[in-house]
Amino acid sequence: MLPTYPAVLRDGHLEWGNEGAPVVSPNQPIPVHVTVLASECLPAANGAAMAAALAAIAAAGGPTNFGDPDEWQRESRADRTLPGRIQ
Repeated sequence: MLPTYPAVLRDGHLEWGNEGAPVVSPNQPIPVHVTVLASECLPAANGAAMAAALAAIAAAGGPTNFGDPDEWQRESRADRTLPGRIQ
């Protein structure tokens, strides 16, 4: 398992936690993995607008131009060649 060093990203710079930064030579670039754990960094979803759009689609009867899904699946499987089989 790769070592993990806790840090806080503030103003585009990492502030290392209690364990400190990993030991590296001066001016040596090191690749890092950053996982954002706080959801407040993400923009808030507009759930009300999404729900209204889905309700409008449902009220209009939903999508109608897709055809029969069972027929589509049969056609898709019939067109595909199976690995290791001669046709």
